[in-house]
Amino acid sequence: MKPNFKFKPMMTITLTGLLVIQALSGALANNGDESHLNANAPGDKSNTTVVMLGTGTPVLKHERAGQSILIVVDKEMYLFDAGPGFVRNFDALSGEDFMPEDIYFDNNSVYGAMNKVFLTHLDSDHVMGMPELMLRPWIMGRSEPLKVVGPQGTKAMTTNILEAYVDDIDHRLHGTQPASEDGFTVEVSEISDTQVVHQDDKVTITAFNVHHGSWADGMAFGYRVETPEKTVVISGDTRHEEELYQYFDGADILIHEVMSEQGVSQLPQDWQNYLYHAHTSTQQLAEIGRHIAPELLVMNHPLFFGQSDEQLTNEMANYYDGEFVLSEDLDIYK
Repeated sequence: MKPNFKFKPMMTITLTGLLVIQALSGALANNGDESHLNANAPGDKSNTTVVMLGTGTPVLKHERAGQSILIVVDKEMYLFDAGPGFVRNFDALSGEDFMPEDIYFDNNSVYGAMNKVFLTHLDSDHVMGMPELMLRPWIMGRSEPLKVVGPQGTKAMTTNILEAYVDDIDHRLHGTQPASEDGFTVEVSEISDTQVVHQDDKVTITAFNVHHGSWADGMAFGYRVETPEKTVVISGDTRHEEELYQYFDGADILIHEVMSEQGVSQLPQDWQNYLYHAHTSTQQLAEIGRHIAPELLVMNHPLFFGQSDEQLTNEMANYYDGEFVLSEDLDIYK
């Protein structure tokens, strides 16, 4: 159904009640087999918050920064993608109770907490913010290497970024400005298949292969993030494939890319062919939503192709009667 609310920057939605019901009914439906439930489901309480730092695409829209999703669990931050301009949106979160403190020149702060990022793929609209993520938090206090997980080519990209900014790095390290010797460095883990890429005492992150246009197998990923209270799934850029349902299953929040079916239909046929090979239409996303039945389905990376926000939302509502929202920068989901 079409939601009876509209998100604006810094507006928040909280998921309640149905999470417990869904977990119990899911266990019954699986005859007591709980292997599909959250791997991090001990009795420990935690607070999980999802922030859409950037919801844009290659299309220039001043109200949408490049792709970036922030998940915060008990003030520990996990970033997914680093599109152009997303870093500045951290400023709008300063003072929020779920965020680390905004303290200048201190690693024990939001700047030091910008210490890991998981890349879905290397399309420019998902990684053009990497120079900012590598350097600006370092200048403001990060004193430890940035951990980066991504497909093959990630190490070369980060190495080239450091080479491009060598003069900036050199004058900060060897001039009069106080600077950490490690905060600008990166530790890269390249992946090529479905696997667990991060695990700590509260969060397990699994990367899974997706297919996006002509990227080779093992070069584009989605991420499944399991915390003690929620499962959040990020599709990355992907075409519709039923084999992905196993990674979406049990998601409380499913963040999935979308394109306007109506908008695509007005494009030349060669572009239509490409887009259905690379992306997911509203009708296809509705099919996913009906199968997975997440507590909240978030339409992300919206490709409008001439349609307005309202037209895209109405198009989705024609196909899907579950709870969904068209994401905007700085939307918060709890």
